[in-house]
Amino acid sequence: MDKLPLDMECYDDELAMMDSELDIVDTLLDIEEPQPEEWTIITALNNVHKHAKQSELCDLLWRRCEKSLAYLRDKLGLTNIQIVVLAILVESGETETWKSISAYLHCSRLTVMAHAEEVEELLKKRWIVKRVTRGFGGGVQGFELAQGVTSALCRNEAFVPERLDGFTEQEFVDKLEMHIVENLADKTLLFSNDEEWMLQFASANPHLPLCQEVLQMKDIHAQSLLLMVVFDYAQFANTEDEGLTFRTICDLYPHELECNNMRRRLKDGTHILMRKGLIEHKCEDGVVNTERYMLTAKTKNELLSGYTPHESNLSMSKRTDRNLRCYSEIKEKVLFYNENEQKQVERLANLLQQENLMGIQQRLEAEGMRKGVACLFHGAPGTGKTETVLQLARQTGRDIMQIDIAGLRDKWVGESEKNIKAVFSRYKALCKQSEIMPILFFNEADAIFNKRIENVERSVEKMDNAMQNIILQELENLEGILIATTNLTSNLDGAFDRRFLFKIEFKKPEKEVMARIWESMISTLTDDEAAMLASAYDFSGGQIENIARKSTIDYILNGKRSSVEQIREYCDSEVLARKNACRPIAGFTQH
Repeated sequence: MDKLPLDMECYDDELAMMDSELDIVDTLLDIEEPQPEEWTIITALNNVHKHAKQSELCDLLWRRCEKSLAYLRDKLGLTNIQIVVLAILVESGETETWKSISAYLHCSRLTVMAHAEEVEELLKKRWIVKRVTRGFGGGVQGFELAQGVTSALCRNEAFVPERLDGFTEQEFVDKLEMHIVENLADKTLLFSNDEEWMLQFASANPHLPLCQEVLQMKDIHAQSLLLMVVFDYAQFANTEDEGLTFRTICDLYPHELECNNMRRRLKDGTHILMRKGLIEHKCEDGVVNTERYMLTAKTKNELLSGYTPHESNLSMSKRTDRNLRCYSEIKEKVLFYNENEQKQVERLANLLQQENLMGIQQRLEAEGMRKGVACLFHGAPGTGKTETVLQLARQTGRDIMQIDIAGLRDKWVGESEKNIKAVFSRYKALCKQSEIMPILFFNEADAIFNKRIENVERSVEKMDNAMQNIILQELENLEGILIATTNLTSNLDGAFDRRFLFKIEFKKPEKEVMARIWESMISTLTDDEAAMLASAYDFSGGQIENIARKSTIDYILNGKRSSVEQIREYCDSEVLARKNACRPIAGFTQH
């Protein structure tokens, strides 16, 4: 064999030397790995987390953490990659995205996403859940530890998800209902988590007829949809609200080809669940509603024969209806009114006492009169309209069903009208289930109680008129308590005006009342100082509360109570801010 050139021999020698140096480094690194007398899950994870930083997932990481990884693999039953992801999530305690995980490891996202199957396995094991984090660019999908994981690790135990097998039909539906209620309340959780969970839950209970039917289908969206209609049945069985809405389906399922086809087939009645006779369109007053879906009698009798819906799901309804506010959660607040308002509010409070209202409604019904109580609170902003509603509810022990006006409007034709009908249907059902009649509360109702438009041309105007006609009809048939607040009465339709039994105008407080508000908000003020501020500034109660909050913040930050001079500065700023807010935008003229 020919002898290598001298430069090639030198190159081979350099390579041999480099290999030797790397062996020495590896040996030193092995020695550096902490070796506590007894590993714990937390100390081992901490070691992995420390060495994973900027590691690029190279071989050096695995050599450095060989002992701790071996311990964790044995203790947790996870792979090396899963352990690294777990360590990052435990340390962070927050939602981590592919981008943030790759940044910590100093890898490209593609390098980390190459291990997506192992991360998906963590999802299937229910160690982690998918969440959406909101930012300027919209929602970004990420991962977060499932509830209970950290607690188990701190106890030096592997996480064991909740048991899903061995349920009866009653227990299965009750468990399904509870799980979905809790998850729907968290808007950051992706519905795909629930789909995976529902499939695992059904797979763990193949002895149940419902689960057997679910497992026969291959499409996870069809499987989850059937269970979502079962959930709706558990919530609203035999009430006007029974029937999963098309809007709910649109909110939950992604807008992709497969799910869009599902939506189309639901509307035209060709979906597999309908062809199999498992669900059907809801019939309302003899008319088929193609946008509401119920279990068929066949499903209830054959697949759910061992399940009995609860007679009253009031407690569950309260947890799912985010518009419902319990009277016991409302904090007591002292309000100050002008003399005329004080009399009217006291009169209304007396009427709404349970023992009085029941007798009055019985008498009105006997006389052939409408027994509903509709009230309109109108006046300038900050005069206490909304707070009065809350305090009336607290004093009379009535829960409040508060309606978000903006949320009622929908871009789809006919949806807004359905939304407003659903509000009154939910309220009627709530009244039947409640021992004490709740209050239906339309806050800042200017946009929906305004004058109806004649000679309408645009579809938006037609929608507004249709919504108003529905509300007028519901007010005519009202048997409960409705309170609406508005800043404007000049634009109120006459038909609405006639249907309000009580109309209370909230004016800005008179000087004596204003002085009492000042003293109640800022306890350090003397009678004379409060009177001076009341005379100098024509403020509403809301504006005075703003200034009191600034004073309190100042005290928290500096440890000093605001002087009268400082309070006047706050007042002057409030006046200036209000003037600026009313100033017309450049280029436009006020008429």
